Amino acid sequence: MKIFTKNLMMMCAIASVSMATAAEYVTLGDGTNYTMESLSAIEGSGIVKDTDGVYIMNNDVTISAGDSFTMESGVTVKMGNATSLILSGDANFDCTTTTTFTRNAETDAPKGVYVNSDLTDVTFQFTNINFEYAGLRAFITASLEMNECSFSLNNGASSSSAAFAINQSGGNFTVTNCTFSENEVPAIGTGANVSVSLTIEDCTFIDNNTDNSNKPQLNLTVGGDKDIIIKNSVLKGAQRTKVGGISVSNLMSIAGTNNVIIEGNDIREHRYAITTMGPLNARIINNVMIDNKYETNPMNGGSGISIYDTSYAQDVYVEGNHIEGSLWGITVIGGKNVNIGKTEVPSTADDYNPGKNVFINNGNGGVLYDLYNNGSNTIYAQGNTWNVANQTADEIETVIFHKNDDASLGEVIYMDNSGLESNISVKTWFDSINKQIVGLDNIDTVYVYATNGVLVAQVVVENGIADMSNIAAGTYIAQAGKQSIKVVL
Repeated sequence: MKIFTKNLMMMCAIASVSMATAAEYVTLGDGTNYTMESLSAIEGSGIVKDTDGVYIMNNDVTISAGDSFTMESGVTVKMGNATSLILSGDANFDCTTTTTFTRNAETDAPKGVYVNSDLTDVTFQFTNINFEYAGLRAFITASLEMNECSFSLNNGASSSSAAFAINQSGGNFTVTNCTFSENEVPAIGTGANVSVSLTIEDCTFIDNNTDNSNKPQLNLTVGGDKDIIIKNSVLKGAQRTKVGGISVSNLMSIAGTNNVIIEGNDIREHRYAITTMGPLNARIINNVMIDNKYETNPMNGGSGISIYDTSYAQDVYVEGNHIEGSLWGITVIGGKNVNIGKTEVPSTADDYNPGKNVFINNGNGGVLYDLYNNGSNTIYAQGNTWNVANQTADEIETVIFHKNDDASLGEVIYMDNSGLESNISVKTWFDSINKQIVGLDNIDTVYVYATNGVLVAQVVVENGIADMSNIAAGTYIAQAGKQSIKVVL
């Protein structure tokens, strides 16, 4: 009995210590709307306001279901170690000026903000929020819209999956005009069994996953009957050997249409640029991928585009991409229908694809590999510009690996049925990093129009380059001879 009593006392003491180190203030759930200011006036909330007007958050705070929270604009919240602001009710983070969540002391690793609400008919707004050393994590089936926010130096305390982590299926998420930089973990991530609607547009991602774990900057799962859309964004790596650019996968065979659109992005200096895995329907269009080659073993990666689907259930449409400086241009393992250019059908047909993909200096071991078909199905890849001096069948064959090289593999059809050899040589594309249109051979002037059709500039071409850096930020259509090029500055 003495031994039992002594052990019970020890357990109680341990429990007391645990409770003390996990202090939390929970609101009453009586319909009250809270702010940082009102919380700092409540004794025991753990939030205090210092003489500089900065809110210091010393422990977890939960806004209960039934209550709501409004974030003040232009303030700074400094969070202690492992602390969280947990939103179980409604909340509004739609700030007119930059509002910052950061760590309190240099040794603190705060978790950040958790949206953990059962509400379904609301939209959580996050505008002008700067998350520094802290993250955002969502467990919702409602909608969340994020605009003009930034995430940097996230420590992974909230989630090892991403600075912005989505951990419950069913929600609708939009991320626009946001910047993610130098986070220890990936920028945006969804769980392998989590299917949501997610649109990422006009965002910038710079060197995320500084821990160099085997995760890309964008580590996403398909949306089931909801779409995954990644458009007009810049992804700049730091030549890390394990960090890719974009991965969208269906590792759990989630049912649904599983539509994925990856379009108009600029992706550079990663282990690989884009990979799709498992059963899904992807459209990979008009992306620029340069120097995504920092895999130390070519047998393990280094592709501009990697299509991986051993179940042969993936449909992929690839058009108008610029792939340069990878260990492999496009690699295909499996896939139900991989369409990298199919010009021999009428332009009204569903599977028509003009191709227009450009391959430059992709290879390893002294051998160029523009396209490697490592599956058993036939792949169409017509209408593209291959990394050969002359776009003839004999020369194109040297940069494609398929049935002609290994009888167990599927064929790549890269010439049309007429037997005419391609004379495509257009390599014009918009370099969003340097704000230039390049490859403008035999063009003297580029005419730049606003989306309403108004002419805003005439840019003189020098050495095949039209410098767009002096034009105001916005979206334009550049007319270069007979070519129309979308430009986002």
